[in-house]
Amino acid sequence: MADFLFHKVSEAEKKQIQKQAKVLMDKFSQRLSKIGKQIDDPLIERGEGERREGGEKIDFSRKIMFENAPNKNKDFFVVERKSW
Repeated sequence: MADFLFHKVSEAEKKQIQKQAKVLMDKFSQRLSKIGKQIDDPLIERGEGERREGGEKIDFSRKIMFENAPNKNKDFFVVERKSW
């Protein structure tokens, strides 16, 4: 338990911590390089975003809301109520 208490770190301890951190980061980077998959394209493709070029905000209308809703009635969203 005494290892977890605050104490001044000596220069030798600093060097030891730096070496441990370097070993840990090297192991991590080696394992990460084995994955080999890089994502070049964005995962989400949208035809139209919330803003147009130039920072002008699109009118977020009722029509857009109802087009995006998966379950809807004539004038209402059909949702499931959960108890949190």
